Amino acid sequence: MTQLPAESLNPLTLPLRGERLIEASAGTGKTFTIGLLYLRLLLGLGGENAYSRPLSVEEILVVTFTEAATAELRGRIRENIYQLRLACIRGNSGDPMHQLLLEQIPDLAHAAAQLLAAERQMDEAAIFTIHGFCQRMLNLNAFESGMLFEQELIEDEQALLKQSTADFWRRQCYPLSLDVARVIAAEWSGPDSLLTTLRPWLQGEPPSLKRPPAADETLASRHARNLTRITSIKQQWQSLSADVEGIISASGVDKRSYSSKNLPVWVAKVTQWANSETLDYQLPKELERFGQQVLEEKTKKGEAPSHPVFNAIDQFLAEPLSLRDVIIAQALTDVRATVQREKRLRALLGFNDLLSKLDEALQQPGGTLLAETIRARFPVALIDEFQDTDPQQYRIFRTLYINQPEQALLLIGDPKQAIYAFRGADIFTYLRARSEVSAHYTLDTNWRSSPEMVDSVNRLFSQLESPFLFSAIPFLQVKAAPPNQALKLIYDDRPQPALRFWLQPGAGVGSSDYQQFMARQCAADISRWLVAGQQERACLGKGESLRPVRASDITVLVRSRNEASLIRDALNALSIPSVYLSSRDSVYTTPEARELLWLLQAIQAPEQERLVRSALATSIFAIDAATLDTLTQNEREWDALVEQFAVWQQLWHQRGVLPMLRDVMIKRQLAENMLASENGERRLTDLMHLGELLQEASVQLDSPHALVRFLAQQIARPNSQVASQQLRLESDRHLVQIVTIHKSKGLQYPLVWLPFAAGYREAASALYHDRESFAALLDVQGDAQSMELAEEERLAEDLRLLYVALTRSVYHCSVGIAPLIKGTRKKEGDSDLHNSALGYLVQRGEAADAQQPSQRLAALSGNGIEVIADDLRPGEIWQDRPIGDQALSSREVTRALADAWRVTSYSGLQQHHSSALLDALPNFDIDAAGEEESGEEAALTPYHFPRGAAPGTFLHGLFESIDFAEPPDAFWLEDQLQHHCYPLDWLPVIQQWIERVLHTPLNGDGLTLSAINSSDRLIEMEFYLPINNLLTAADLDDLLRRHDPLSQQAAALDFRQVQGMLKGFIDLVFRWQGKYYLLDYKSNWLGESHAAYTPQAMAQAMIDHRYDLQYQLYTLALHRYLQHRLQDYDYQRHFGGVFYLFLRGMDGSSPDNGIFATRPSKAFIEEIDALFGHTREMS
Repeated sequence: MTQLPAESLNPLTLPLRGERLIEASAGTGKTFTIGLLYLRLLLGLGGENAYSRPLSVEEILVVTFTEAATAELRGRIRENIYQLRLACIRGNSGDPMHQLLLEQIPDLAHAAAQLLAAERQMDEAAIFTIHGFCQRMLNLNAFESGMLFEQELIEDEQALLKQSTADFWRRQCYPLSLDVARVIAAEWSGPDSLLTTLRPWLQGEPPSLKRPPAADETLASRHARNLTRITSIKQQWQSLSADVEGIISASGVDKRSYSSKNLPVWVAKVTQWANSETLDYQLPKELERFGQQVLEEKTKKGEAPSHPVFNAIDQFLAEPLSLRDVIIAQALTDVRATVQREKRLRALLGFNDLLSKLDEALQQPGGTLLAETIRARFPVALIDEFQDTDPQQYRIFRTLYINQPEQALLLIGDPKQAIYAFRGADIFTYLRARSEVSAHYTLDTNWRSSPEMVDSVNRLFSQLESPFLFSAIPFLQVKAAPPNQALKLIYDDRPQPALRFWLQPGAGVGSSDYQQFMARQCAADISRWLVAGQQERACLGKGESLRPVRASDITVLVRSRNEASLIRDALNALSIPSVYLSSRDSVYTTPEARELLWLLQAIQAPEQERLVRSALATSIFAIDAATLDTLTQNEREWDALVEQFAVWQQLWHQRGVLPMLRDVMIKRQLAENMLASENGERRLTDLMHLGELLQEASVQLDSPHALVRFLAQQIARPNSQVASQQLRLESDRHLVQIVTIHKSKGLQYPLVWLPFAAGYREAASALYHDRESFAALLDVQGDAQSMELAEEERLAEDLRLLYVALTRSVYHCSVGIAPLIKGTRKKEGDSDLHNSALGYLVQRGEAADAQQPSQRLAALSGNGIEVIADDLRPGEIWQDRPIGDQALSSREVTRALADAWRVTSYSGLQQHHSSALLDALPNFDIDAAGEEESGEEAALTPYHFPRGAAPGTFLHGLFESIDFAEPPDAFWLEDQLQHHCYPLDWLPVIQQWIERVLHTPLNGDGLTLSAINSSDRLIEMEFYLPINNLLTAADLDDLLRRHDPLSQQAAALDFRQVQGMLKGFIDLVFRWQGKYYLLDYKSNWLGESHAAYTPQAMAQAMIDHRYDLQYQLYTLALHRYLQHRLQDYDYQRHFGGVFYLFLRGMDGSSPDNGIFATRPSKAFIEEIDALFGHTREMS
C-alpha cells in the first residue's frame, strides 16, 4: 500500500470537477468545509475552479451515514446560507471565510436572492443517509431499477434470520446419522447458537472463504474422511508405540520435559487413545508432544528425535478435524438465500437491500441509462464520512461518478477515524478508493483543542513511521488554530498538562486488577477536579474569561457497557452522579418492566389478593416486608388499598394506561420514592418510558388484557435494535458523562478520561482482507497465518479507536496504562501491553517488561505530557452545593365550579363519594370491608368463615354461578376454594351452607331459592337511572323519612347535589307466581351465633349500612324497568317485594333468622320517581 502525496486544502479554490479525496483529521473543520463548498456550488464561485453553473439545493447531493449526522449537516448548511445571505445584504461579514466569498460575488443583491431561495428550499435539499439516497433513487426510477411499488421497509431482520437459520438446521441436521449429529452438537447447541456464529458475516457483502469446501462435499463425506484420518494416525502410532520411549530417550531432547516420569505417562495416554474405538474427534492433548516440530523445539543440544510417524502427527494436526467449515459455507449461502426469498414473498425490504437493489440495477445492461439519470439529477456529490464506506457503497458511487469529468465527486473523511467495522464499514474499501482517486487534499488545522493537546497527540503518534500499521493511512501532524492559543486549564494557579498518563505500578497486572485499579483512580481524580472546581481552584476557559470546572465538563470514554458499569460504581462510591450516554439496551430488559407487569396484572384483577400483594412487594412501591405484613393484617387498610386498585382499573378503562400510571405515581408518590433510591433517575426514566410505549401499543390492541399480554411478550423477547425500545437518557443535569468511544466520534469534551486504554480483545475470528486485492477473506479453520492477519487488522482498528478517543478533548486527557499480562500466566516478565493500541505506540510495537513503558513514557513527558506512576490516590466524597429551598405555590380557583352532572351510585349517595370498586367490580362486597378477624382460631361454621370484602365477594360469586335447582358440584367448589386461597377444610361447610340457603323458605307461600327456575332469574342486573332534576341530600332524606321507618332511625344523608345518572347492580331479580322480586346477598358478620341474626339485629344492620336507601333505589330501578318491559304493568300487582339474605344467619334454627323482607309502598316509589324526574320514555 503506497502513500499518495496530498496537498493542503483551500476550500475557496478547490476545483469542483472530477474526483477529489479530502482527508480531514479530527477537529479540523470538516463540516465547516462542506458548508463552504456547498455555498460555492450554490453561487457558482471559485473562478476557473468553480462548477460550470450555479446549482440548486436539489441538485447538490450530500450523503452521510446516520440520521443524526444528516440532521446536523442540514442545520449547519442552512445556517451557513442564512449567515452569508445576511452578509450579502450588509456588504460585509465577521466570518473571514464568508468575507472572502463576498469578494468573489459580483452582484450581492442577486446572490442574496439566490441564497434566500435556497434557504426556503432546504427542506427539499438532497441531503441523505446512504440508505435514504438509495431508497429515493429506487423509487424515482422504479422501472429502470426493477423496484416493486408496494414494499414494506423493515428496520430489523433478526426474526427472518432466526427463521431461516432454523429452517437450515432442520433441513441439514435432522437427517444426519447419530455419530455426525454428535459432532455437530459439540460445536453448536442449536440454530440460535449457529446464528450467533454466522451473524457477523451476514450483513453487507459476504466474505470469501479462504479454503472453501468442495462443491460436492457433504457432512457425511467430510465425516468419513475425518474418521479415516484418525484411524490412519492411530494405526501409525500403534506400529511405533513400543519404540517411542526408546527413540526419544536416546535423543538430545530436553529431559526435564520428556523425563522418565512424564514420558511413559504421555505414551500410555496416546496409546490408550489409539487402541480405543473412534466415536468422535476428541484427541489427547499429549499427542502434540510427539509432533516433529515440537520435538525439535524442545531439543536444545544434540540431535532431535526423528521418525516418519512424528512427521505424520504434524501433518495430522495441521489440518483440524472439523465439520465447521462445511456447515458455515452451506449456512452462509443458504440462510442468505432463504431470507431473500422470504422477503420477496412478503414484499419486504431491509435497509441493506436498498443498497444491493441500486447496486444491482446499476450493474445491469440498463444501468448506464439509470446512472445518467441520477447524474443529471445530481451533477455534484459530496460523500461525508467516507472512511466508513463498504464495497457495495463505493461501487455505487464509483459507477455513478468516477471518470465523469463534467460531474464532481468529493469524498470527504478521515481513515484515522474508521472505527465502525462491526457495522460493516471497510477501511480497505477506502484504501482502494484512495488508490483510484488521484487528487488528494488534507485539512491541517485543528480548531477543537488547545495547542498543548494538539502537540501531545502529534508526539504520541509520531513514535512510529506508520502508527496506524498501514502506510496508506499516514499520520500527518496538524497545527492548532490561532484562536485556540488562549485556551487555559488551571489547577491551584498552575497550568495543567494536556496529556496525563496514569501508570499502574507493579511488574505485571491482570486485566481485572487493571480495570478495578483504574476505575478507582479515575473516580478519585474526578473527585479532586470537582472539589477544586467547587472551590474555584480548578478553572478552564479562554484568555482571562475562566470559569470553574463542573461535572458536565468531564467525560469518561469506555469501550463497553461493562467498563461503564465499573466507572459508575467507582463514581457512586464517592457520591459523584454520572450518566451513561451510550446504552442501547431494551427498556423491556429492566427490572422496572417486570415490576410494571406485576402492577398491571394486579390492577386488572384487584379482587385477587395474591396479585395485589405481588404488586405491592415490588421496588416500585418501596414497601418493606414488615410493613407489607402489617398492611395485610389490617383488613380496613387492606380493603382501602384494594378499592384504590379498582379505581386505577376504572381509570385505565376510561382514559388509558398512561394516565392511570400517572395517577398511581401521584397517589403512591412513586417518583419521590424512586428518586430517593440508588439509580433513582434511571429507574424513574425507565418506568415513564415503559408507560409511553404501552400507551402507544394500546392504540393497536383490543383490551387491557391484550396490553398485559403484549408487555409479557416484550419482556420475554426484547429487541434492542428497535429504536423506540432503547434506554433513554435519564437526566440532562450537570453530571459526569460516560460515553463509548464509538459514540463520542464527532463530539468534543473539555476534560476526558480514558481509564482502560491499555486493554484490548484479541480477534474473535480469522476474518481479514487480502493485502493486494483488498477482498474480505474468512478462514473458518483459523490457521496461524490467518489469525495473525486478523489480529493485525484488530490492532489497526484499535489504533484508530485510540486516535478518536484522544482527539475528543479540548483541554486535557487522562489515560490509564499498565504492564498488562492477560490470561493466567505469572504476572512477571514481558507484558502483553504491546498488543494494545496504546502499548503499541509507547513500546513501538515491541514486547517488553514492566520497566520499558515507564522509561518510554518518561521520555515522552514534558511539553504538555505528564506521567504519574504512584499507587492509588484516594478521592474525596463529593457533596454538591445544596439548592436553596424556594417557596412554591399554585394558583387558587376563585370561580364557582358547576360540576353537578355526574354518574353516581348508591354508595356515592350514602358515603359522600362514588365507589370505583363497585363500578369496576359490581360483585365486590364492599359492605363487608373493614370487618376484622379475631385472633382466635376459627371454628368451621358459617359464623366463623373469614370476614372482609374478599370473602364476601367469594360468597357472592358462588351464588351467582350455581344452579339453584341442583346442589353445586363438589369439584367445582374445591376449585373455587383453591383459586381464592381458602383451605379445603371449608368444603363440607360450604356445601351444607349453600344447601341450607337454597332451601330456606323466604315467605309463607313456599318460596325458596331452589324453587326458582333459571329462566325466571336475572343475575347482576345492571341499570342506569337518569336523574333529570337536581337532586339534593336534604330533599331525598326528607322523602325517605316520611315513608320508611328504617330511614327515620338512620343518619342523615350528606352528598353533593347531583344531576346525571345513577348506576348500580342488583344481585338477583326473580319472578315467582307472576310477581317480581329483588334480592341482595349480605355476608356481614353480626355475631358468632344465630342469636345475632334476629329480625331486630338485621334491622339495625340495615340502618347502620343505609341498606334502606339501597333497596329503595333498587326498587325504583326495577319499577322503571318493569314499566318498560311489561305492557300492562301495575306496581301493586307485579312487584312482590325485597329480600336481603344475611347468609351467615341462615342456619335453619329459625325461619326469621337471616332473612330481611320488605315492600315499599306504591306512593313512596312514585314520589321518588318524581323527585328524580320522569323520563319521556317512562312517562
